[in-house]
Amino acid sequence: MALDERDPAQTRYNTKWRKMASTIYARPLDGKVSGFAEIDFRPAQKAIEQWNEAGHRVTPLHLTMAIMAQVLGRHVPEMNCYARWGGVQHRGDVVISAAISIKGKDLTTFLVHNADKKTVLEVADEVNAGVQKMRDGTKVSAKKKSSGGLAWVPWPFRRWLYNLIRWVTYELGVSIPGTGFNRNMFGSVLVTNIGPLGLDNGFPAIMPASNLPFVIGVGRVQEKAMVENGEVVAMPIIPFTGTFDHRVLDGSHVGRFATALRHYLAHPEELAEPR
Repeated sequence: MALDERDPAQTRYNTKWRKMASTIYARPLDGKVSGFAEIDFRPAQKAIEQWNEAGHRVTPLHLTMAIMAQVLGRHVPEMNCYARWGGVQHRGDVVISAAISIKGKDLTTFLVHNADKKTVLEVADEVNAGVQKMRDGTKVSAKKKSSGGLAWVPWPFRRWLYNLIRWVTYELGVSIPGTGFNRNMFGSVLVTNIGPLGLDNGFPAIMPASNLPFVIGVGRVQEKAMVENGEVVAMPIIPFTGTFDHRVLDGSHVGRFATALRHYLAHPEELAEPR
């Protein structure tokens, strides 16, 4: 069954519910709504093995980033938004960010711009090249750019200055040179790979500074006993967790998101087709 597609230019973003939600809810200091899903990874695992045998280096993180790009660009453009001035603003471009550990230190952020126009192989190649530059010290992440400049300010002035910069950047839409802050500094969605941290899964929090409508956690792929055609079989399962800003997203958006996620995991070959 083919997935429904929506034209971002023809989609209505500021619905009555969204306007009410921006009034009812404050910006998320912690996650507002969370969800969890375990999905059959066999088709995706086979595709990853084939791509890697062909000379690429694709991981579940790259696959998830490519899926998020298609979800935001083609299927649920309402998720490519953020709350601003009592309404919802569409971002336009699809920018997927990933939280990546560099040299075993704090997580840093890498962004893929116009990700919905790229195949999963192009996303993987771009991320791998960017991470290598970070490890070599030739590329600075968005997180480091934004946090380092305020470290010298004494407490509590640091928080006051940060809140002022955040308000000017996100609400007024003015980028302040030298701070690293801008509306899309963390992209449209952040994908964080929880498996390598030693956890099977976990619920990521929406950082108030990120201006993100949701974050996705990718857990550890492992064999589990599942029921298929009335029989219990062992199969590789990939767990996903999500935390969503209820001012921007409701159940209908998340439902269509989950449908598209399952579709692309069952048909990963579609992610390698030229855009």
